[in-house]
Amino acid sequence: MKLNDLLEKNIVRLAPMAGVSNAPFRTICLDNGSGFVTTEEIDSISLVYNKSERTRLITAFSEYENPIAMQLLGCDSESLTESSKILQDLGASIIDINMGCPVPKITKKGKGAALMKDITQTAKLIKSIRNITKIPLTVKIRSGWDENNINAVEFSKMLESEGVDGITVHPRSRAQRYEGNSKWSIIKEVVDSIKIPVTGNGDVKSYDDAKRMIEFTKCKSVMIGRGAIGNPWVFNKSLEELSYEEKELFKKKTIINHLRQIKNYFPKKNLDIQIKKNLSYYAKGFYNSRELRQKIFRSSDPIENVIELFFKLFDRNVEKNKLEKISV
Repeated sequence: MKLNDLLEKNIVRLAPMAGVSNAPFRTICLDNGSGFVTTEEIDSISLVYNKSERTRLITAFSEYENPIAMQLLGCDSESLTESSKILQDLGASIIDINMGCPVPKITKKGKGAALMKDITQTAKLIKSIRNITKIPLTVKIRSGWDENNINAVEFSKMLESEGVDGITVHPRSRAQRYEGNSKWSIIKEVVDSIKIPVTGNGDVKSYDDAKRMIEFTKCKSVMIGRGAIGNPWVFNKSLEELSYEEKELFKKKTIINHLRQIKNYFPKKNLDIQIKKNLSYYAKGFYNSRELRQKIFRSSDPIENVIELFFKLFDRNVEKNKLEKISV
């Protein structure tokens, strides 16, 4: 399988997000037209040595999700090479290495975006992974460590020289985390500097945004991350063709399906919090959404009662918006 061909067929797709892009959400996004998906970050140490219940859950995927990229998080050669082999054997179509996570608890261990600080050492790390990986190998990076160390172009050239097949660029620095605007011009600079395909990511909240990113940067494809949370229909190009009532009914059915997937996937001990978390995402944009989210999380009622409350307010919100449209 050639990565270039795969990207051409999957121009806009879901980005990997810890705690979000689990199997139920990936499935819902695929249903809505996302290109091939990527797992949450999988810690290489846990995969090789601990084999925790959470790691087993993250590495599980269905045939429906094929082809699938599986993302690794780590900083030492031994565990990353061994975990790459494990994921290959599990059936991964692509191995993706996380070199973009800006979260302090990750970077202080030398993982994620911290790997962009030492190009020479990271080159050795990539070489060891490349030597054992027979499937496409990709890397997700940031613009650099901070505003004084923007090295995405230099770093991408190194990745290409070490045999990486593709790169995803989120053009914010580690210091920015998710604040401020992403600089799409950095994606363009990377595209102009290397021959392997580049995927763009950052401040893409709609299909039109994705098209604008491709037109401006000439990147091969686009990942949507936070713009898809509580909004998996962002990938659905045909949704705008529906009437308001049809659109809201489609969304309601999608949420019901997502809840069903969550119930089938998560162990009982994690179920209530996962349902509440996702209902709060879907409540974004509701009238009095802040109060609704607080009510969802603070409720001690059985989870089915919380779900019933959500859909009552969903229907009420639809009616309110419909009346406002009529009055206009």
